[in-house]
Amino acid sequence: MAIKIGTRGSKLALWQANHVMGLLGSAGWESEIQTIQTTGDRVQDVPLSQMGLVGIFTKALDEALLERRVDIAVHSCKDLPSILADGLEIAALLKREDPRDVLLATNPQVNLENFSQKLVIGTSSVRRRALLKYHFDHLEIKDIRGNVDTRIQKMESGEYDGIMLAYAGVKRMGLTQYIVQKMNPDSFTSAIGQGAIAVVCRSDFEQKEELRQLLNHLSTEQAVKCERAFLRTIEGGCHTPAFGLATVVADQLSFTAGLAEEEGKYIHKLTIQGAAESCEQLGIEAAQDVLAKVN
Repeated sequence: MAIKIGTRGSKLALWQANHVMGLLGSAGWESEIQTIQTTGDRVQDVPLSQMGLVGIFTKALDEALLERRVDIAVHSCKDLPSILADGLEIAALLKREDPRDVLLATNPQVNLENFSQKLVIGTSSVRRRALLKYHFDHLEIKDIRGNVDTRIQKMESGEYDGIMLAYAGVKRMGLTQYIVQKMNPDSFTSAIGQGAIAVVCRSDFEQKEELRQLLNHLSTEQAVKCERAFLRTIEGGCHTPAFGLATVVADQLSFTAGLAEEEGKYIHKLTIQGAAESCEQLGIEAAQDVLAKVN
């Protein structure tokens, strides 16, 4: 019996789902893809920051899982809410792609660090908006919605001088020719889970452990667990844009994380290190330290 893979219908989401299907196929598993439209896909004329919904890109897929219409769901990890719906869990995290943000432009001379350029930059992310305003206060930041292709079309039409996206999605879509600048993750820190693909299943899914053994990448899992523990703790005490990137080398984890005020007035950031096996505790401690600075 084929494993039913649930996914959003965007090109990037389908690339990720097909990637998972290929990995399953290489191990002799049969699978099929079912596309499901989410609220975030359906509503394109409202900025994400104003939609006020948790899991706007995941809820419809959660429902499909819980109703047993699909067996697993494939997500960009950064789209997952900090707490999954009851009865669901992350079965596996695939090896992470480069988690950095990148600037895309049609003009290769576009450069955020050239303060003489009065640029219009598009992003739908409150985190990117805050970091852009903090580091580059000469820019005009405009909201942008739509899938990657739609955003590039808007940029090519001249509505934006550049757009900010995650390198992972740009690479997976074969659009790296538009990249004019890769952001330094030390100063322009990524979103929680950025660059990682998450496979979610029901907690009672019979093949959960086999799925984990086949797909899970341990150091990615440890890094993302740290980041998500940070986010869960932050969301309990603060509603400003959060960011965080953990890296694991051997058995040691280093985590840079913080909060930014949406209009770029301040950033509270720290770096914490410790044993990778204590990943979730390190994320919680980092969040508590950051919240203490804010409050």
